[in-house]
Amino acid sequence: MKRLVLCIAFAFSSISHGQEYRQKAAAALKQKDAVQALELLKKALEINPNDSSTILQVASTLFLTHHYELAAKFYEQAVELNPDHKNILYNCATAHSKYGNFSRALEQYEQVYCRFADDYTKGVLFKQYIRCQKWDNALKLQTPKLWWYNENIAGKTILLDCDKQGNGFGDVIQFIRYAQILQQAGAHVIVKTPAPLQSLLQRCPYIDQVVGPHEITPACDRQYDICIASLLLKMRDLIMMKAPQRPYLFADPKLISFWKQRIPQNETLKVGLCWKSNLVRDHFTEEIVPSPRSISLEELTPLAHKNITLYSLHKLPEAIDAPFPLIQQQDDFDGSHGRFMDTAALMMNMDIIITVDTSIAHLAGALGKKVWLLLACESDYRWFTHSQRSTLYPDMHLFRQTAYGEWGPVIAIIQKKLHTHISYLSSVRPTNGE
Repeated sequence: MKRLVLCIAFAFSSISHGQEYRQKAAAALKQKDAVQALELLKKALEINPNDSSTILQVASTLFLTHHYELAAKFYEQAVELNPDHKNILYNCATAHSKYGNFSRALEQYEQVYCRFADDYTKGVLFKQYIRCQKWDNALKLQTPKLWWYNENIAGKTILLDCDKQGNGFGDVIQFIRYAQILQQAGAHVIVKTPAPLQSLLQRCPYIDQVVGPHEITPACDRQYDICIASLLLKMRDLIMMKAPQRPYLFADPKLISFWKQRIPQNETLKVGLCWKSNLVRDHFTEEIVPSPRSISLEELTPLAHKNITLYSLHKLPEAIDAPFPLIQQQDDFDGSHGRFMDTAALMMNMDIIITVDTSIAHLAGALGKKVWLLLACESDYRWFTHSQRSTLYPDMHLFRQTAYGEWGPVIAIIQKKLHTHISYLSSVRPTNGE
């Protein structure tokens, strides 16, 4: 009996100590001390390795501090201990998705939806089906409404309304290609667009009129609202149908000439470089930081080469101290001429565009330029999972991270391809006297 009492007392003592460590870990996390929090949780696990609350707290701490692959391992343990807990299973799927394990993420999102059938998970699962190109599964979740190509629109005025909430500039640039299909079908095409893109879209020969968000919308026979959410319902049709001719956007010839005069006309490979994406809020530190898509200039140093001239595609408020020779853009770049207007003209004078930002990638693709897009682990689902070429732009190559936050292997591959490109150009370039 005494032995039993001692066992029970030890058990209660272990529970008490485990709770104490978890509480201290939570306090440390509030002070932004993730290392201390994880040390305390490690001690709690030493007392009770199978305590569900501690395992879940470890998983959420790792997730919050962007250690997604390790977080997923702890979430998997938590799922085993709490098989009927919706949020744990959902968070486990999200952790897998964050570091690029899309097959496991899809499997678990399916489990959540099959068991709980909530609309939010339905939307997430739909995107995962698109990412993994499981089109039939996606169509079972959301049935797309047929789009314009099944209608006779000859002589009709068609309004494409791209000025929708959630549309990024890259989204509009990507999908405005289908204005060409409308025009070729005999329609008069009007596009309503976010104001910053008006000047650029006026350079599209397949658009008859461009209107801004605050202008009076002209009368039309048909209106198609173009937002990324609605268009992705039809993505299978859009990808499988014959793509419009490229390019479908054109830079201003005067600006092309202007930038050509500012670029040394030598035989180096001219590479336009975009290394920054949007700023985001880090939910752990609560600071505004570069998104996971961004890359530091220091990490791009291996791209520097005596036969390569690197040009910034960013408008910089002031000159930066780059770790390698970099021609920088300041002054009125993309200012008085309109958003992306100078960028497009500069791109036309480049041999290759290398970018982490998808709006720059879409613009380069629309202009028909060779573009290399660097994709972080959890890239947008429109880029799918493993392909190295884009189905939308024939001159676009995709370079994917294989580990969260690790750009080194990606840059090594790009460096090798650049050197191969330089060697090829040297072999075909005429020598003096020929």
